[in-house]
Amino acid sequence: MIGQFIEAERSGQADDPDVDEALERVPSPGAGGMLLVPHREPGMDESALPADYQAIMKLVTAASEPVPAKDVSVRLGRGAQPGQVEPVRDKLRRLADRGWLHRTPAGRFTTLAQPSA
Repeated sequence: MIGQFIEAERSGQADDPDVDEALERVPSPGAGGMLLVPHREPGMDESALPADYQAIMKLVTAASEPVPAKDVSVRLGRGAQPGQVEPVRDKLRRLADRGWLHRTPAGRFTTLAQPSA
Protein backbone atom coordinates (compact mmCIF):
# COMPACT_ATOMS: atom_id res chain seq x y z
CA MET A 1 0.00 0.00 0.00
CA ILE A 2 2.83 2.40 0.82
CA GLY A 3 4.36 1.65 -2.56
CA GLN A 4 1.09 2.58 -4.22
CA PHE A 5 1.00 5.86 -2.32
CA ILE A 6 4.56 6.71 -3.36
CA GLU A 7 3.75 5.89 -6.98
CA ALA A 8 0.58 8.02 -6.81
CA GLU A 9 2.57 10.87 -5.32
CA ARG A 10 5.12 10.67 -8.15
CA SER A 11 2.41 10.71 -10.79
CA GLY A 12 0.63 13.67 -9.18
CA GLN A 13 -2.37 11.66 -7.96
CA ALA A 14 -1.50 11.68 -4.25
CA ASP A 15 -4.61 13.74 -3.47
CA ASP A 16 -6.87 11.21 -5.17
CA PRO A 17 -9.81 10.47 -2.82
CA ASP A 18 -9.65 6.76 -3.72
CA VAL A 19 -6.01 6.60 -2.58
CA ASP A 20 -6.84 8.46 0.64
CA GLU A 21 -9.73 6.10 1.37
CA ALA A 22 -7.60 3.02 0.71
CA LEU A 23 -4.87 4.27 3.05
CA GLU A 24 -7.39 4.86 5.82
CA ARG A 25 -8.65 1.28 5.58
CA VAL A 26 -5.22 -0.27 6.12
CA PRO A 27 -5.17 -1.59 9.67
CA SER A 28 -2.01 -1.18 11.68
CA PRO A 29 -0.92 -3.41 14.56
CA GLY A 30 -2.22 -2.07 17.81
CA ALA A 31 -4.76 0.17 16.07
CA GLY A 32 -8.07 0.87 17.70
CA GLY A 33 -6.95 -0.12 21.18
CA MET A 34 -6.10 -3.68 20.17
CA LEU A 35 -3.46 -5.17 22.48
CA LEU A 36 -0.66 -7.03 20.73
CA VAL A 37 0.14 -8.69 24.05
CA PRO A 38 -3.10 -9.67 25.75
CA HIS A 39 -3.51 -9.88 29.50
CA ARG A 40 -2.96 -13.49 30.50
CA GLU A 41 -6.06 -15.33 31.62
CA PRO A 42 -6.57 -18.88 32.92
CA GLY A 43 -6.33 -21.40 30.09
CA MET A 44 -4.39 -19.07 27.79
CA ASP A 45 -1.16 -20.34 26.32
CA GLU A 46 1.75 -18.69 24.54
CA SER A 47 0.11 -19.15 21.13
CA ALA A 48 -1.97 -16.05 21.94
CA LEU A 49 1.22 -13.97 21.72
CA PRO A 50 2.93 -12.54 18.62
CA ALA A 51 5.87 -14.63 17.35
CA ASP A 52 8.61 -12.39 18.77
CA TYR A 53 7.02 -12.55 22.23
CA GLN A 54 6.68 -16.34 21.91
CA ALA A 55 10.43 -16.56 21.24
CA ILE A 56 11.13 -14.51 24.37
CA MET A 57 8.80 -16.73 26.42
CA LYS A 58 10.60 -19.88 25.20
CA LEU A 59 13.97 -18.49 26.27
CA VAL A 60 12.76 -17.41 29.70
CA THR A 61 10.93 -20.71 30.23
CA ALA A 62 14.02 -22.71 29.29
CA ALA A 63 16.25 -20.80 31.73
CA SER A 64 16.97 -22.47 35.06
CA GLU A 65 16.99 -19.14 36.92
CA PRO A 66 15.68 -15.60 36.38
CA VAL A 67 17.35 -13.98 33.37
CA PRO A 68 18.31 -10.36 32.70
CA ALA A 69 17.12 -8.64 29.54
CA LYS A 70 20.68 -8.52 28.21
CA ASP A 71 20.94 -12.33 28.22
CA VAL A 72 17.61 -12.68 26.43
CA SER A 73 18.70 -10.12 23.82
CA VAL A 74 21.97 -11.96 23.19
CA ARG A 75 20.21 -15.34 22.93
CA LEU A 76 17.79 -13.84 20.41
CA GLY A 77 20.78 -12.73 18.34
CA ARG A 78 20.07 -9.03 18.80
CA GLY A 79 23.23 -8.10 20.66
CA ALA A 80 24.31 -6.71 24.02
CA GLN A 81 24.49 -2.98 23.26
CA PRO A 82 21.97 -0.75 25.08
CA GLY A 83 20.13 0.08 21.85
CA GLN A 84 19.74 -3.63 21.16
CA VAL A 85 18.77 -4.64 24.70
CA GLU A 86 16.19 -1.94 25.48
CA PRO A 87 13.57 -3.12 22.95
CA VAL A 88 13.85 -6.63 24.42
CA ARG A 89 13.62 -5.22 27.96
CA ASP A 90 10.45 -3.35 26.94
CA LYS A 91 8.91 -6.58 25.65
CA LEU A 92 9.89 -8.44 28.81
CA ARG A 93 8.31 -5.70 30.94
CA ARG A 94 5.16 -5.81 28.83
CA LEU A 95 4.95 -9.58 29.32
CA ALA A 96 5.40 -9.11 33.07
CA ASP A 97 2.84 -6.30 33.24
CA ARG A 98 0.28 -8.45 31.44
CA GLY A 99 0.78 -11.52 33.65
CA TRP A 100 2.92 -13.72 31.41
CA LEU A 101 6.21 -13.38 33.32
CA HIS A 102 7.40 -12.35 36.76
CA ARG A 103 9.89 -9.51 37.17
CA THR A 104 12.15 -9.89 40.19
CA PRO A 105 13.20 -6.91 42.33
CA ALA A 106 16.63 -7.17 40.66
CA GLY A 107 15.02 -6.63 37.23
CA ARG A 108 15.37 -10.20 36.02
CA PHE A 109 12.55 -12.20 34.49
CA THR A 110 11.19 -15.66 35.17
CA THR A 111 8.04 -17.62 34.41
CA LEU A 112 4.98 -17.70 36.60
CA ALA A 113 3.79 -20.91 38.18
CA GLN A 114 0.18 -20.11 37.31
CA PRO A 115 -1.52 -17.35 35.36
CA SER A 116 -2.77 -14.47 37.46
CA ALA A 117 -6.55 -14.14 37.56
